Amino acid sequence: MDWMLFGIQWLHVLAGITWFGASLTTNFIFVPAIGRLPIAEQRRVGAAYGQAANRLLRPTALLVILLGILRGTVFGQLKSLDDVIGTAYGQTWLVGMIVAILTFAWAEAAIAPNIAKLNKIEQPLDAEGNPTPETQAIVARAKRNALLETMGFVVVFTCMILMRFGY
Repeated sequence: MDWMLFGIQWLHVLAGITWFGASLTTNFIFVPAIGRLPIAEQRRVGAAYGQAANRLLRPTALLVILLGILRGTVFGQLKSLDDVIGTAYGQTWLVGMIVAILTFAWAEAAIAPNIAKLNKIEQPLDAEGNPTPETQAIVARAKRNALLETMGFVVVFTCMILMRFGY
């Protein structure tokens, strides 16, 4: 057994599960759960969650991408540009890699700044205690952007399964 390949594959899969799993957990469990809390509590809990998530997920995402490159090339079957462009496996790997990089970039460029805007709103509620239109718009954008990120993960995950079968 090639222990180096085993270790790289193991870390790549673990990091991928962590990155994708965090997206699923955040979108489908965490956000709906804290949405039932008062705004002040949402902000407190959301800020703590966001700090912890960023500390873990940024390096994890970069590790997934780096190990995916190594797994496909140095420790994989893609040894030339012809292997990448000229084979179904290489094309699937390339699509998965591009979408993974775009998914990471999307999180950094669209999700993180939107959450920062939400946290900077001084008066998130109107006089009746309801979210202001500004708050509602930013929350809706954050949810939409996070769902788009999850769709990117679905594409990458699908590519990984296809590559397992030689596509």
